[in-house]
Order: sequence, then structure tokens, then C-alpha cells
Amino acid sequence: MESIKFIKDFWYDGPKQCLYTYGKHFLKSSNFFIRQGDLDASCAVYSLMMMLMIHKKVTYSELTDRNKAKGQSKGGRTAKMRLQEMFLRDFEGQYLEDSGYRFEVLAADLQSCFKKLAKAIPFEIDDQKSNSEEKQELRQRIIERIDEGYPVEIGFGYKGKDYGHAIIAVGYTHHKGNLRLFCLDPAHELPTLAFWNAIVDIYEKDDKTQVYSDMYYTQNGDEQICVDQILTIE
Repeated sequence: MESIKFIKDFWYDGPKQCLYTYGKHFLKSSNFFIRQGDLDASCAVYSLMMMLMIHKKVTYSELTDRNKAKGQSKGGRTAKMRLQEMFLRDFEGQYLEDSGYRFEVLAADLQSCFKKLAKAIPFEIDDQKSNSEEKQELRQRIIERIDEGYPVEIGFGYKGKDYGHAIIAVGYTHHKGNLRLFCLDPAHELPTLAFWNAIVDIYEKDDKTQVYSDMYYTQNGDEQICVDQILTIE
């Protein structure tokens, strides 16, 4: 039987269809799954915000409520206020849905507004073939980070299309020659009886040289993709 490894400190409430993570105070919990449209930003930003919430760097209310972001500050702008301003359009932040959001830029923008609270580490590959050393390192970084208990934001392009997508991986297994990732996709609702709503298979064997050898599965079907960038939070 294949074993599945998931990140720590999160759980799914089926009747409420909500995903929770423990807050800064262990006995408190916070809903962290967000769907595109909730915050009015790109998929890469939605995924980044879920990552920050899982890492307990910010809560949903601090993302959406100006007073919550201000906290006990008596003046000036807090890091959480700057986070709103940088990324969320309701607070006049950037909105790069049409052109996409490379993880290197995402990390730099986070650094500029949130550097005392969180650091994003991007990793992008140039040689996208499934048997390249870079692709092998990308797979290994995903495995190691989830083994440590933390999610990984993954970015990929679609075969035959000039745009991509970003989601977060919260678990993995090895399945029929693939690294299978169990993911939270901000483009889709959560299903009623699971705490992931997308699966990505990254081909693991070393005898395949195609670029688009990875697969992306959702309730809408499946597509050939190439996972070519990841981002982690420290």
C-alpha cells in the first residue's frame, strides 16, 4: 500500500467544508483555504496567502480587514497593512492576472513589504525535461519540505498554452513512477469529503526526456503540464 505524507497542523471539517490550521495560540484555529474571487488577486497570490496562513504569519481577517491588519499599532503602516497594499487589489495592490506572476517576483515583492515576518524562497528550473538534474532537484525539494511539515507553492505551464497556474502542495506519495502531489487549488471549490481539490503527478523515472510529462487533475478533467517553479516560506 502506498503511504501518503501530509503537512502538519491542518485539518478538514467535512460538514463545514473548511480547512483549518492552528493559530499562533495553539488552541485557536483559523480557516485558511481561499478561492479565487475571495481576495481579488491572481492564483500565485492566492496560493502565497494560503502559504502564509499555514505558516501562521497572517490570518484571513488580517488579510481582508484593515483594522485587523493595523492591530495595536498607534500610527503608521504595519507589515500586514503593507502586505494588503502590495498584493490585494481592494487595497490598491498589484494585480498581474493577465501577465502571470513569476515566483522570483512574488518573493521579491513579499520581501519588500513583509521581510521581518516571512521570507519566500523561489526555485525555478531552466532545463524542464523530466530527466534533467534541475527537475530532479525540484522534485526532491518538494519532498523534503513536505517531510518537514510545510506546504510548497508550485507553478506550472500547460502544454500548447501560453499561460500557467499556481497552487500549493500539502501532501505527496509515490504512485506508478510519479511523484503524486495532493494540492489545494484556488481555482476550484473544496470537495465535500476531501481536503485537497487537485492532484499533480510529476514524472520521476530518468528515462523520459519530454518537457510536458507532468499531469494536472481536477474535477474538470486532466491536462499535460510542466512544473517548472516552486516557492517555500521561511
